[in-house]
This record gives sequence, structure tokens and C-alpha cells, in this order.
Amino acid sequence: MSSRKSKKRTARIPYKCVNTLKGHKGAVTVVKFNTDGKYCMTGGKDKKIVLWNPYEGNEIKSYSGYHGYEILDIAIRMDNAQFASVGGDRVAFLWDVKTGATIRRFKNGHERRINACAYNSDATVLFTASDDQSMCAWDLRSRNFKPIQKITQFKDSVTAVTVCDEVVVTTSADGCIRYFDVRMGEVTIDHVGEVITTMALSNDSQCCLVACMDSTLRLFDRASGEMLNSYKGHKHQAYRIGSCLTNDDAFVVGGSEDGKIYFWSLVEGNIVHKIDAHYRAVSCVAYHPKAVCMVTSSADGSVKLWSGE
Repeated sequence: MSSRKSKKRTARIPYKCVNTLKGHKGAVTVVKFNTDGKYCMTGGKDKKIVLWNPYEGNEIKSYSGYHGYEILDIAIRMDNAQFASVGGDRVAFLWDVKTGATIRRFKNGHERRINACAYNSDATVLFTASDDQSMCAWDLRSRNFKPIQKITQFKDSVTAVTVCDEVVVTTSADGCIRYFDVRMGEVTIDHVGEVITTMALSNDSQCCLVACMDSTLRLFDRASGEMLNSYKGHKHQAYRIGSCLTNDDAFVVGGSEDGKIYFWSLVEGNIVHKIDAHYRAVSCVAYHPKAVCMVTSSADGSVKLWSGE
């Protein structure tokens, strides 16, 4: 009976490596699926962004020549026609996916590296989060190259940003999750108490998963601010480590500095599976929007596609 249960549970987890993508020189810092999950994009310390067909293992296009330092985050527009990139050079670029041309450059907002970026729901505003303890909002419809808003209430580096409806969610090394309600002009703060490096929202948008440098993932209810669960067993003490939830919100997926990927039961919090995925730290984990499938990136320079089917 236990063997049957184990096989059934593993079938819901992308445990099998089906492709390894090699196109970067040095660490790969970020990987993202596009909206429908047909392609993915990666960015790395080699200042390059690559568009892949991960299922065929093919590099479709590369984007380079503009960033002067490592790429730290990518945000893909919902229609997949454009994307934004940020990194160590304190600049945000907008790119045309098809032509590879840069459309806009935003450079007068941050004084230190930009860790993360995110579009609002209709892709009219780009938000950027920086080590300079600020978040900037950029109007993509205007030709003004200065931010329309700069929020500086953070007490340490702003490590991640995402947008859900009209709420901008940020995490910071000061140990807080902040929810900025754009319509109401209000901010709600959840105090985690540990350095947070990455964040992911659940697929129903009701929960926020944060990766903390005490080697613990924590799940918070957005409405109440209550910590619903915590997940341990991995190593996260020195680097930015990726994590997410599966597309059915049944499992939490997290990387580790030892190259492993862990799967926890969302509700019970126990480890249900782990994979020897990379030989260096897992920097990012991106889950497919519909299939039992994920892509992972690592400081070892590789990107891997995983499937459970």
C-alpha cells in the first residue's frame, strides 16, 4: 500500500530531468516560464538573457550587449511580446522579444543593484526593487525616464517584488513582507523576523511563500498575516535561493545551497521528495502554469527541465 501511495505522489511531482540547457557562461541567476509555459527565459552572471524551447533543448534567441553587470531578474509581459530585465548595473531595460531590440531604459531611480522587477496587471507600470532600500514605479506609457514614485520606507535591501491585482507585494532583508494597496494608498506589513531573499504567491493568490536565510520557508496568509506553515530541511544561509508552489498548490518546492530540490506537502509541512538536481546552489525554481513540469537554474551554470510524466 505504501509503495502505491509513493508512486502516486511522485507522479504529481516533476522528479525526472528531461533536458539540460547550456548557454550561459557562469552562474544562471533567474529562470521564468512565459505565460503559457511553451518557452522559458534565463538570465545570468554573463550579462546575457536567453529564450529557450526547453522541451526541445533549443536556444531560440539571446539578448545581450546592454547590461553591464549580472542579470538578477526578468519579468515577461502577459502577451509574451516584451520583457523587462534588471541587474547589478542599477538599470531596468524593456526588450522586444521578437527583434531583440531594447525599447526603453530606466536608469535614474536606483543607487545600488536592482534585485527584482514586476509588471502591474495591464503592463502599464514596471516596479523595481533594489539594494538601495527602495522600490520604484515606472510609467511605461510616458516618455519620462524618471520614476513616477519611489518608496523608501524599507530598512534594508528590497529583495523581491510581485503584483497581484492592485496590490504590490515586496519582501526585504529587514525581515518584512509589505503589501502596498495602490488604490487605497495603504501599506500592510507582516513581520517575519528573518532575512528574506525570494518570494512566491500561491496560485489562488491567497498566500505568500517567503524564503528566509535561516534555512526556512514560511507560508503566510495574505488576508490575516498569520503564518500558516514552515518548511525545513534544505540549506539557505548565504545565497538567494528560489522557491515556489506547484500549480495545484499541493506542494512547496524549494532549492538548496547544496544543489538539491525539496518538495514539501503544503498542508502537512513534511518533505515528500528531494532531488539531487545541481552540483551548486539552486538559484531559481519556476513551475509550469498547467503541467507537472518545472525549470531550475543554478550557480553551476546549468538550467534543467523536470517532468513527472
